[in-house]
Amino acid sequence: MAPDATIDLARAAPGVPEDVLAAALAEAAPALASHAHTPGYHPYGLPGLRAAVAERFTRRGLPTVPEQILITSGAQHALTLVLGLLCGPGERSVVESPSYPNALEALRRARMRTVPVPVTEDGWDIAALVSALGRAAPRLTYLIPDFHNPTGLLMPAPDRARVLHAAAGSGTWLVVDETLAELALDVPAPTPFAACGAPGETGQVITVGSMSKSHWGGLRIGWLRAPARLVTELAGQRIVTDVGGSVVDQLLALALLSRGPELPGARLRRLREQRAALTGALAAHFPAWTWRQPPGGLSLWVDLGEPVAPDLAARAREHGVRIEAGSCFAADPGVFEQRLRMPFTLPPDTLREAVRRMASAAADRLPPAGTDRGPRWVV
Repeated sequence: MAPDATIDLARAAPGVPEDVLAAALAEAAPALASHAHTPGYHPYGLPGLRAAVAERFTRRGLPTVPEQILITSGAQHALTLVLGLLCGPGERSVVESPSYPNALEALRRARMRTVPVPVTEDGWDIAALVSALGRAAPRLTYLIPDFHNPTGLLMPAPDRARVLHAAAGSGTWLVVDETLAELALDVPAPTPFAACGAPGETGQVITVGSMSKSHWGGLRIGWLRAPARLVTELAGQRIVTDVGGSVVDQLLALALLSRGPELPGARLRRLREQRAALTGALAAHFPAWTWRQPPGGLSLWVDLGEPVAPDLAARAREHGVRIEAGSCFAADPGVFEQRLRMPFTLPPDTLREAVRRMASAAADRLPPAGTDRGPRWVV
């Protein structure tokens, strides 16, 4: 890394090893040739990839057939398709706070009214969540129960069952984001959320997932699992936006998935090393900061002890570190200004250098009023 290069801590997204990508490309090439004489449009996704994703759900404990799978251009695309088909302006959506900023923005752009439920260091306020499901009569509920972004928390199985029961009673469409589910660092990988409910309680559960965090965001391959009838309707919704996904990317995704746990296993080992490097650097440079080590995921949710995160983020930019304050993850404005989400997706030495630069920024003066920080881009 060049000494003056900007270190990006706003995007919690790992790269893919070059040799792994090259091998997958070589494996996908013969299959691509067999598609060359076809039109190449697959609104539902390539049949082989749909079958592979269905089999992954089944293997994890949620029996699934390919007809329940729609391949999308990432989990965010899956969410926007759902919002476009099922939701209208002014309808309510229950969300966690904090939560994934791009999902919150998608809900805002759909002109939905969000009903935030807190996620604290101790986990979800399940009583508040169950109450919101009954009281608000939401059209849609969006949750990240598996290594929650940004806190890294994992929702316990009994709480999942309570939420599914309450959601079924309220009639809400429950969108479960499992993008981070494979990134189990200290615990076994969780069972799919929809497998935790009683019979008849999962008819309105939509599970979205992606290869962005477990494999590589550059693929732009995600999926959703839903009742087959709804998948058909959502495929019609996606035809008017992008007709269908790239055959090349889908074949490459299939080649990567066919490698089994090899790539995810190596990634988990690197993430543990990188997490240790980040926590060690933070302890050395910022002993007053606190955090709870997450059992999985890609980031720490760091408490600075006072609401200075926006100012520190602005100063850090002047020192070559791009990071967003915790308020970026809030469902309501003006909260989490004492928090930073700090990903551990970069090499250990880069993370140590980022913390060193942030320590210099913390000791520096405030930037001039009105400093332009550029557009937000958080993943």
